[in-house]
Amino acid sequence: MVHNDVKHDARVLKGAASLQARGHDVKLFGLTADDSERFVLPDGIPVHLAHRDLSDVHARIERDGLPKGKESSIWMSFRIQGEILFEAVRANFDPELVHIHDHLALTAAAEYKKAFECPIIWDAHEIYEDLASIEPARALVNSSIIRENVRHVDGFITLNQSIADFYRDKYPELPEAALVPNAVERASRAKYDGRLHDKAGLARDQKILLFQGGYSLRRGIPALLEASRSLRDDWSLVFMGWGKLEAEIRAYADRTSGRGEGRAPVAMVPGAPHDELLSWTAGATLGTIPYENTGLNHLYCSPNKLWEYPAAGVPVLASDMPEMKRKIDRYGIGLTIDRALDPGDIAVAVNELSSEDLATMRRNCASFVAAESWQNYEGRVVELYARLGNGRGSRASEVRRRWKSISRRLGGR
Repeated sequence: MVHNDVKHDARVLKGAASLQARGHDVKLFGLTADDSERFVLPDGIPVHLAHRDLSDVHARIERDGLPKGKESSIWMSFRIQGEILFEAVRANFDPELVHIHDHLALTAAAEYKKAFECPIIWDAHEIYEDLASIEPARALVNSSIIRENVRHVDGFITLNQSIADFYRDKYPELPEAALVPNAVERASRAKYDGRLHDKAGLARDQKILLFQGGYSLRRGIPALLEASRSLRDDWSLVFMGWGKLEAEIRAYADRTSGRGEGRAPVAMVPGAPHDELLSWTAGATLGTIPYENTGLNHLYCSPNKLWEYPAAGVPVLASDMPEMKRKIDRYGIGLTIDRALDPGDIAVAVNELSSEDLATMRRNCASFVAAESWQNYEGRVVELYARLGNGRGSRASEVRRRWKSISRRLGGR
């Protein structure tokens, strides 16, 4: 279960594919603002998307006697979405194990336990009560959802040790965490075909400092834009993605400069489809993860890009958050800058990189990918399923199946 439309959630897709490949019968359930739909992924996994209907939020608040206000609205919105997912599962599947991603679907944990008597795995992708720029009401709701439902969790997965430590200290009822990062699947690296340079209108020999992903607040975008003013002429800052800061980035990209043709200081290209992402990323010289130190979720982050850049042979420039710095320093796959994100420091760090430095980092990326690919971690998910599936949940499911079979036979008489 996941609260999005599944199609672009790399973590969910990888986990499901790994389990399917080992003979599990896997079905994915998600939510969409559009009409409900069903489709099958290329690897044969069926997806059920339920329509996210929130028209009843205020009426439900009144019926349940909740106090008026933002906190009740957020909580009820999450609760209704959790119920929609649960009803979609109950109408289509009789699971032996339920895997809940993020915290929204966790609101229905008790319903899954009651209906299916099966183990629940909770996969926490983030620290939900201390997200960057989170409003206080949402932080309180996120925390209360976790606090009220951890007792139903039989298996726990999260990204890294720092986040696991946070949850262990805050919610000691949780099982010991299985650490499964956002690693990418190991694949042969295709030769770069020039697509990123061409789309950005840059000369093929221009070095690219790439920002990839959502143009969100607290991701260091203003610092990068300001640093672009001081980059050497053989470097260009390229944004590949989407989001609310697009107009701010566009203003920089539209400025005229004294540089020659194909050497623009800032350029923008649309976000790439997930299955083509690494082919685009491969055109970068250096990939950026300049997250700002706002909230524990950013402090302890280890995002997809930390694996996606090296998988494309691209070294990393990141703020010195502990989990990112640990990986970057251990494998020599890039460099970190002070989390204060001074634009001048960013420009100096980029301008001082020699061709030899970059070549060494690129070689180290290959070693990192070999040691840190999804294939090196998927066994932890598979093992957790095997351990929980051999427990009481599996036996309870077998009893239910036998009872349903008997009921159907009796009903047919």
